[in-house]
Amino acid sequence: MQTTEKTSSLVITEDGIMPMDHRSRVKSLESPSPRRRRLAEEGQVNLCVKYTIFSVNVIFWIVGGAVLAIGIWGMVEKRNLSSGVARLTNVDNSVLAVVMDPMLIFVVVGLLIFLLSFCACLGSLRENTCLLSFFSYSLVFIFVVEIAGGVLVYIYKDSIEQALGKGFRTAIVRYIEDSDLQFIVDEIQMGLKCCGSQTYTDWNENRYFNCSSPSARACGVPHSCCLSASASYTQEMVLNTQCGFHAISMKQDEARDRIYVRGCQSSIVEWINNNMYLIGGVFVGAVILQIMALCFARKMINDIELIKAYW
Repeated sequence: MQTTEKTSSLVITEDGIMPMDHRSRVKSLESPSPRRRRLAEEGQVNLCVKYTIFSVNVIFWIVGGAVLAIGIWGMVEKRNLSSGVARLTNVDNSVLAVVMDPMLIFVVVGLLIFLLSFCACLGSLRENTCLLSFFSYSLVFIFVVEIAGGVLVYIYKDSIEQALGKGFRTAIVRYIEDSDLQFIVDEIQMGLKCCGSQTYTDWNENRYFNCSSPSARACGVPHSCCLSASASYTQEMVLNTQCGFHAISMKQDEARDRIYVRGCQSSIVEWINNNMYLIGGVFVGAVILQIMALCFARKMINDIELIKAYW
């Protein structure tokens, strides 16, 4: 009786005698091509797919590690690891202050790239379906978040524009204390030829540029608000940091001869609208890369499952 049960659990196929459960697992997969069947019988995955996943993700792994290291170094250098806890206790500006920290963005993005690329590298090299599945499902999640984010940006573009202005005002308040924000604000103001969030008088919210401040910068704006390079630099190409002094106390018609009076909030929105095709192209390119990586990962997972079914 026991012999009969053993025999009935075996099936004779063109590949030889195979256990019933293995046969059902093979049929549950897609019908393999002759080449895939041969590789599966040899216990070997597609080497082109395997080493493409590994080599590409090694590059992303190094890049992610470098971005993460820069973020951690920047936060330690600014002592933000300890002051970040103090900012979280500030109910008024806690979340926005943390999000506005450029080094924190470096840490989060670098950690995400580092983790995903490491899983892809190790999963492809060791032919580990768990790591490859984690990598592929993470790509699907990121893809869904990107699509949802794009839809939300389109629906709530007015609210996002207001949040953008609030974020820029927060950057103005922290301009002197945070060297990273100072660099970003200066680049935006010089690149888009703007000053402040809504107008140049927004710099009055900074305690160093406030008109009641005892600082030499009182009632002034940063040099990045000045009209041109000739206004910001002397003939010897030495940076003139005083070109925006006392600009807030001037009337707009008088100030426009020295500084940009247009706010950066409207300038940023206008730049986004003018470069919509470029932004869309970058987004589509990123989506295509994610889809290719997902297809490669799923291809390798299927090859591994097919090998397990045969063996």
